[in-house]
Parts: sequence; structure tokens; C-alpha cells
Amino acid sequence: MPRSGAVFLAGGRNIHLMSSNSGGAGIRRLLRGYLDAVSLSDSVQARLWQSARVTLTQIRVLYELQEGALSAGDLCRRLGLSPASMTRVLDRLEERGLVERRRTPVDRRRVDVHLLAPGQDLLGRTPILRGSPLQLAAERMAPAARERLADALEELVEAVREVSAEASLAAAR
Repeated sequence: MPRSGAVFLAGGRNIHLMSSNSGGAGIRRLLRGYLDAVSLSDSVQARLWQSARVTLTQIRVLYELQEGALSAGDLCRRLGLSPASMTRVLDRLEERGLVERRRTPVDRRRVDVHLLAPGQDLLGRTPILRGSPLQLAAERMAPAARERLADALEELVEAVREVSAEASLAAAR
């Protein structure tokens, strides 16, 4: 992996992380680290598919619904997905009998998504990160380092969601 410059080799392709005039080495390092971290999800995705025939996004939807029904719009915001993408995810989950969409009686325009018993069962028996190299590596980290990393990741996710929301609002104008 290059130590400087704006190009990152991934999957045999050069990926341009940023324009040559936008930011410094710290931003490039962050973006490279993010791409490295995202690549760790490949084994998690494969494990999920092999054990339960679900994607990581689908399992995230099921987890969000554990505490109770949410509107499709709330799910979009929590997971950072577009309405079209969420519709496709919910279609697949509903086809498998894991969730159910229901219009609310008060506002027929609102659709709430409910976790069904088979979806809850799937969550209980699917080892998403349990025993994974990611969990084992996190356990080896010092508690303070884990906290710093968790805080930084939460901050990054929130910042990306804010930028995405701003871009969506600007595009709608």
C-alpha cells in the first residue's frame, strides 16, 4: 500500500481516494484505513451467507427491529440507505418471512416494519461476529484503545451521515 499519494490498489484496480489538492496525508491515511477496515467485512459477509443466507445489511435491519417496529424511513436513516435500497432489502426479508410491513392505522402513508418470530430466531442462532477474527482481535486490544476506536468510528459514521443528508437536501432543491 502506498505511503503517500492519492491512489490505493484494491482488487487489482487503482482507486483514487481523493483529488490531489484536497487535504493531506492524514485524510489519505484515514481513507486507506477505512478501506482496509471495510475489507474485513468480506469474511463476515461470507459467514453470514453460509450460515443463514442473509447479507450484512439484512442482519443490520433485523437488529434495528429487535426493540420494536420502526418506519421504513427511520430504518433508512439509521442504516444510511436510500429508500430504494431499503425497499429492496425489506422485499427480501419479507419474502423469507423474517419481517412484515404494515401501514399504520393513523397515517396510511406510513409503513412500519415489524420483526417476526422467524427473524428473531435467526438473530439468536446466527453467529455474526462471535468467534470471528475481528472479535478476537478486539479482545486483544487494551480497553482504552477499544474505547478510542469505538468513539472514532461512531464520530466518522455520524459525520458521513450528516454530509450525506446535506447532499440529499441540496440535490432536492
